[in-house]
Amino acid sequence: MSKNKSNRVYPQTASPASPRDEPAGGPTTHHLQPMFGFTLIEILVAATIVALLSTIGVTGYQAMTRNGRDALRKSDLEQVRSALEIYKSENSSYPLPTTTGIPSLDSSYIAKYPSDPKSPAFAYYYLQTDSLHYDLCAHLENGSTGASSAYCNDSGGTLCGSNCNYQVTNP
Repeated sequence: MSKNKSNRVYPQTASPASPRDEPAGGPTTHHLQPMFGFTLIEILVAATIVALLSTIGVTGYQAMTRNGRDALRKSDLEQVRSALEIYKSENSSYPLPTTTGIPSLDSSYIAKYPSDPKSPAFAYYYLQTDSLHYDLCAHLENGSTGASSAYCNDSGGTLCGSNCNYQVTNP
């Protein structure tokens, strides 16, 4: 066996033992064709690396989109909280909730009541505990970053579409 520049092993051709063993037309040279391409192991290693990098990329992308939706939820609840405070300053109490769990505010307080980014699977919920207190509840996909009250934590998970693990209350 001999090696060429690419360190691949090729079988050697048998050289004639004596000039009598040569063919009549003179000595012949046998040229082996070099082997080009990839081995199965090289292809499998490359495919594994590509799959691993793809998995890392998809996981990172999903985490970023969850974080973005959670930030939007927090922003939406702060917008509603602001509208509720304006309503209270003008009416001396907070508005009553509707049957769908949103405050009964007209467009002079909030242009359009925001909806959860993954609506209808999740929803924002407004609970008026008394005329001077309320809870705004939402479900964060990355877990709770704020305390949730007994009003938002319903045992059946029906208020927010899942466990309400984030709340905004009146200041």
